[in-house]
Amino acid sequence: MARRNTHSRGPRSGRQITLVTRSALCVLSGISERRLAIWEREEFIVPAVVSQADTGGEPLYDRDALRRVRVIRTLEEELDVNLPGIGVILNLLEQFPR
Repeated sequence: MARRNTHSRGPRSGRQITLVTRSALCVLSGISERRLAIWEREEFIVPAVVSQADTGGEPLYDRDALRRVRVIRTLEEELDVNLPGIGVILNLLEQFPR
């Protein structure tokens, strides 16, 4: 079962974020943990936080990571973009304001 952990991003923001485990991120995005590991190694995906040592130091991911995984999956599966190409596209997308 996926564990969810919610905490405030900052004292001023008042914005709550939901963090999900690695396995939950994979289920929600429809990818394998192996694929996620490859994308992490390429630094396409970075955990929002790493949980406390008492929970095994497990990486936790936010909604931005889920959106990014979905973009990468679309680039890879539907547009047949290779890893170097995905890196270039992600860097270009980061230069545009949301």
